[in-house]
Amino acid sequence: MARDMCADVKMEEGYMRMSVEYNNDDSKKKIQEAIGVVEKKMQLFPDVTRRAISDTAGNFSVEFGVDGIPRDAGDFCQALMDELGINNCSI
Repeated sequence: MARDMCADVKMEEGYMRMSVEYNNDDSKKKIQEAIGVVEKKMQLFPDVTRRAISDTAGNFSVEFGVDGIPRDAGDFCQALMDELGINNCSI
């Protein structure tokens, strides 16, 4: 079974990606809405990709090319986790 509301962060020089997994339609909708809320509040618009692994499970990847905005990328990810009520993530 897929994990639900779990965040994973990957960072390399000039790149940051946070993935948030879901395993039901309610979590999928909550993640999608939270991304929109944080984008609007911060006026940052990262690349967002949704990947389905089944009819009800998958993940959203929020990606930043962080040249010049590494702090904003981290702030965005923290704000998204706060919006979703996620306390920690794997790195």
